[in-house]
Amino acid sequence: MLLVRTTIFLGCALSLMAQSDAPQADASQASSDEEYSGPAILSRGQIAPAQTVAPIAFRPYIGLAGVFDTGLVPVAVTSTGQVPSTNLYRLELNLGAYTYHVWKHTTLALDYRGDFREYSTSYWDGTDQFLSLILTHQPTKRTTFTLRNQTGIYSFNDYSLSSPLGVVDPNYLQLPQNEIYDSRVIFAGVSGDLTYRLTHRLSFNIGGDGTLVRRQSTALYGMTGATARADLEYRISRHSTLGVDYHFTYFEYTKGFGNTDINSVGLNYSTQITPHVQASVRVGGARVQSSSLAVVPLDPALAALLGETEAIQASYRLNYVPDVQARLTDTFRRSQFTVEYLNQVIPGNGVYLTSRNNSGNASYNYSGIRHWNFGANASYGRMTPLVQTIGAYTSYGAGIGITRDLGRGLHTVARLDARHYDVGSIAEYLHTEYRASLGLTFSPGDLPLVLW
Repeated sequence: MLLVRTTIFLGCALSLMAQSDAPQADASQASSDEEYSGPAILSRGQIAPAQTVAPIAFRPYIGLAGVFDTGLVPVAVTSTGQVPSTNLYRLELNLGAYTYHVWKHTTLALDYRGDFREYSTSYWDGTDQFLSLILTHQPTKRTTFTLRNQTGIYSFNDYSLSSPLGVVDPNYLQLPQNEIYDSRVIFAGVSGDLTYRLTHRLSFNIGGDGTLVRRQSTALYGMTGATARADLEYRISRHSTLGVDYHFTYFEYTKGFGNTDINSVGLNYSTQITPHVQASVRVGGARVQSSSLAVVPLDPALAALLGETEAIQASYRLNYVPDVQARLTDTFRRSQFTVEYLNQVIPGNGVYLTSRNNSGNASYNYSGIRHWNFGANASYGRMTPLVQTIGAYTSYGAGIGITRDLGRGLHTVARLDARHYDVGSIAEYLHTEYRASLGLTFSPGDLPLVLW
């Protein structure tokens, strides 16, 4: 309840601050000899800014939708060892706001999303709450401070943590994704960075972040983690930047003994291919040290003496793995396309612990037709555990959505999503979920509402 109240309070406070819909200057388009205005740098958590006819000062919304879910999965199995699934209808109240404001030396972007749902079966009733924020402050021409935060509560494993405005990159903060079960997850991630420009072309960045993940089910692992990082970037041309970075990441788990240290070094390259197309690549490697508990067979003589065939002992694993991230973004005033690839070590999803994540996703959004907005996304992921002797976890999914401006701030919103996954190639854990929703949303503004 405290997190929900805090989220709503911050959203209300910022709505009072942004009373006007008057366009604000777009900080992403600001440029001078002293500040970096080129393509986004992955090692600094930067993302390509969305372009609109006029930058959005404040955009709230509230709506009501009917939803049909198939394949809801609790943290349980049936008496025959099968994974139970449920098909249910629900009524959902959606609300949120996103805002963007520029002062002389400070820029603030915030996205709040929330819902309250009531199912035909009360077991699944609940709420999801998300708050994403990025604050930048430039006290001098050479120095910039950046604060990022994303926090929330959610219960459905197909929920995306990405923001319609691209406020925060969820991969940058090691936030939970690719959950297996539909069970409540509470998370918070915050990062701070200091960027200093040594010359017009050369700059360095130092920063760190902390992440906290807790899961309601006692059968699933929670995680606490932290990262320290530094990079050096050189502007080799007006449209391209080359640099090198170092990351140290540590995370540990609840429910017992286990932690991981990751030392990663990477080479960064970012380029503005055209005025609308950006490409960013980070290629490197990571040294991963993991400590955990492992089940081992006992020597036959000890087994006969103790009456046990297995024992638990501390285990140490050392792995050298690739650390790669690539992103291509095509952004126009009325549309945006993004495709991204990741090959990195992640903390897992509550069942899988330290794992190598090989994944990709693509999204497209179009508002070029009057009164209409169209959105589509697709994703693929494969998690291979580094400390557990279980098979890989594979998932893929896709979704489409449409909003139609009906006038006077009223919009109709429709969306369809599907997701399939399997756990360790075990037949009992092959699973497919579908979700369809249709509703009405009120949001004053001149542009079609974008919710994905």
